[in-house]
Order: sequence, then C-alpha cells, then structure tokens
Amino acid sequence: MKLWLYIIRRILLIIPTLIGLTIIVFILIHVRGNNLIIAEYLNPHLTGAARDYAIQQLYQRFHLNDPLFIQYFYWLYQVINGDLGLTRTPIYSGPVNTALALFYPNTIMLALVSSILIWIIGIPIGVWSAVKRDSVFDQSTRVATFTLYAMPAYMVYLLVLIIFAVYLKWFPISGAVDPLLLQGVSWYVNGISYPTHIIFIDALLHGDINIALNSIWHFILPSLGIALGGVAGIIRLLRSSMLEVLDQDYIRMARSKGISESEVINIHARRNALIPAVTSFVYGVAGLLGGVVVAEVIFNIPGVGYWTVQALLNNDAGGILGSTLIFGIILVTASLILDIIYAALDPRVRY
Repeated sequence: MKLWLYIIRRILLIIPTLIGLTIIVFILIHVRGNNLIIAEYLNPHLTGAARDYAIQQLYQRFHLNDPLFIQYFYWLYQVINGDLGLTRTPIYSGPVNTALALFYPNTIMLALVSSILIWIIGIPIGVWSAVKRDSVFDQSTRVATFTLYAMPAYMVYLLVLIIFAVYLKWFPISGAVDPLLLQGVSWYVNGISYPTHIIFIDALLHGDINIALNSIWHFILPSLGIALGGVAGIIRLLRSSMLEVLDQDYIRMARSKGISESEVINIHARRNALIPAVTSFVYGVAGLLGGVVVAEVIFNIPGVGYWTVQALLNNDAGGILGSTLIFGIILVTASLILDIIYAALDPRVRY
C-alpha cells in the first residue's frame, strides 16, 4: 500500500476514537447534574425572578431539557466551534479555550526544549552504550539510567533543583523570569506575556533582550529535569534495540564485506534500532504537551499543567474536563503521527 493511502486510512480510523473521547468527556460533564453545569454560567448575584429567568435561559441554551443524545450533539457542535466552557481559578477566570491559549505556549516551550535535550543526549549515549557493551561506560550508563528511571519525576526535579539552584546557585529556583526585570513592563500582566504568551519571544518582540535571556535561564533547569527522566527511558530502550540489531545476520554480512564499523553502526544498525525509540519518544513528547504538571508546579512555570492543578484544587470542572479533552486529543494525534512515522521507516507496516 502506498504511504498516502495508508495515511488516509489511519485518519479515517482515528475518527471513532475521537468520538469515543468526546462521549466520555460529555458523560463526565453530565454526571455532576444540571445544577452544577448551569452554576458555571449563572451570575451569583442574581436573586428572585431574575435568577429564575437566567436559569431558564441557560436550560434552553444548553438544551438540558432534551434527551441526553440530543444534548451530546449540541455540545459537540459547541466544542467544534471552540467553546469548551468556563473556568474559574485564582490565576485565570473565563473561557477554557482562552485559558488554553494563554497557558499552553509555556508548556509547548518546555516540551520542545526538553524533547531536544532528550534526543540530543539519549541517542548518542544509547548507541554508544550498545556498541561498547559491558565496558565501564556501558555499566556506568546502565546504573545511571536505572536509577533515574526508578526515581519518581518529582524526586528528579527536586534533586536537580537542590543541586543546581540551591547548592551551586547556577540557576534561579523558580518562575519564568526574574520579577524585578518586569517592573513597569506593560506587555506582562498577571503572569502572562503578550502577544504570543511565550515570554522569551514576547521580550524579543518588544526589544527587551535582558528579559529574553533571563527567561531562557529560568527555563533551562526545569527542561533539564524533565529531560533526565526521558533520557533514561530512551537510552535503555535504544541500547536494548541496538544490541538486538547488531546480532542480526545482515549486520554480520555488512561487516564481512569490509564496510567500515562507523558505517555499519550509523547507517545499517541505528536506523532499524531507532524504531522502538521513536515510539517512546513520540509518546513522551505527547505526554509533555499534555502538561508537564509536576515540573510546572515545582518550578512555578505558568503552563497548562500548572493551570490544571489550580482547577483541581478549586474543584473547577470546566478547567478539568476542558484540559482532559485537549490532552486526549493530543495523545490520539500523537498515535496517528507515530503510525505514519512507522510506515515511513518500515514499509512492511503498511500491509
């Protein structure tokens, strides 16, 4: 099967999954009951007849008197048009889609920087560890990766924080930028920068080089903490995959033909060994884009994970369910991208 036909088939197959995801979120919304649904939109200062009229209007707006399956289609139409409901948290109150637009850029920046570090660090070490099997380097790498892999994420973040911020004092402890630099800055309001909401880019757009460099300095430590956990998994997986590939007959044949060892490793072995690592990497990136919750809370980065925690602490159903829907869509999309990458790397997958 041609690659473009395979891509079309996978896109069609993903539609039922997305529908199932929306049904689950819709059910979770309505499990709370109609009173809690309209409470998100009802003005708490209304009383008497005005309150009753507002409730009636909300019932009509959301078709709450109709059967559930009718309500689902109206709700799905609302979601497709970008209306994910309302959220009320200490850091933001308003439409959920606006909250996502405000907080997702910082999460994306963290995810991208961390992913680059994972790929740059993990692949060379994983390949070299397999090539130098049972050497001192290999044994040291295995001990380090097993240790990192076994540690909970919050412990890795705290360890990085203690070593590099508290003890060595190389990096700031928390935050996206030094607040002293933001005094009198008009484009930074309530922890959010404008217009892109990524403070590094916004600072460059406004010509504030010091703030831009300071923001990068603040993002290095949380990105490093996130990357360490991902690097451990990639190294272990790539080492195991490389060892398996290096024992294949076609590798022995390539060596017997006099092909240089570097060409055997880099061209013939590494490409096939990367397939399982790509799987782990893509799902890892999807998880990061779903919100680096623990890292954002520990390092006080105003990302989507930090906002979701605020929604949880304040029993804000709109924020919780809205972010859940978006996270689910990200994971489903990552699965689609992963299948396409597989099909491109290995044509056998298409059949």
